[in-house]
Amino acid sequence: MKAIVFDFDGVVFDSEPVHFQAFLMVSRGLGIEFDYQKYLQDFIGFDDRDAFRVMLDMIGYEGDRNEKIAELCAQKQDAFESLVKAGVAKPIEGVMDFVKQLKKAEIPFAVASGATRLDIELMLESIGMRDAFNVIVTADDVATSKPHPETYEKAVDQLAEAHPQAGIEYKRCVAIEDTSTGIKSARAAGLQVLGITTSNEPELLRDAHRVIDRFDEINPAKLEDWFID
Repeated sequence: MKAIVFDFDGVVFDSEPVHFQAFLMVSRGLGIEFDYQKYLQDFIGFDDRDAFRVMLDMIGYEGDRNEKIAELCAQKQDAFESLVKAGVAKPIEGVMDFVKQLKKAEIPFAVASGATRLDIELMLESIGMRDAFNVIVTADDVATSKPHPETYEKAVDQLAEAHPQAGIEYKRCVAIEDTSTGIKSARAAGLQVLGITTSNEPELLRDAHRVIDRFDEINPAKLEDWFID
């Protein structure tokens, strides 16, 4: 194992409930209501663009989809920002301690997320950790979102460029994911995957190589043992 790549929502921040609230605030304008379980079932793992594409399919929208999706994404961004500023989003328990362990062990790490850069930076800034991650790949940086592998490929490529002596390759990196969509993306890029049950039951993470419930179950030495190059 040469590097760690974190998903963000549900892995670094407990932000899925916040995204749910923001999506719901916007979807009601389309006449669409759904509960949190429906959100987890149908939308988790998508970036905002793909989530709104699904919603427009649900109502049979016949106008200019690209224009409408851009409008909906802007509305959702505003709603999400207001919720984060109200202090609703919190980091996943134990994740920042684990990040500190990685730094101490000199193991490179990155974020590979379907969230927007503004969302991610807003949340990190809310806890004074904006500079914790030097490499962050977001929905703004890719043409195709998860489960396509592009997000993870870009994150690993940027890590390898930033740490040329570390021997970083896709197969020698471990992704930490909380959704089946994210696991598919990481595996398609050739990464090994550690699932974490913050958003889903273990059976929905069955394609991960290992699954944990909490960050206090792991440390760099244990991951070195679990994920052999």
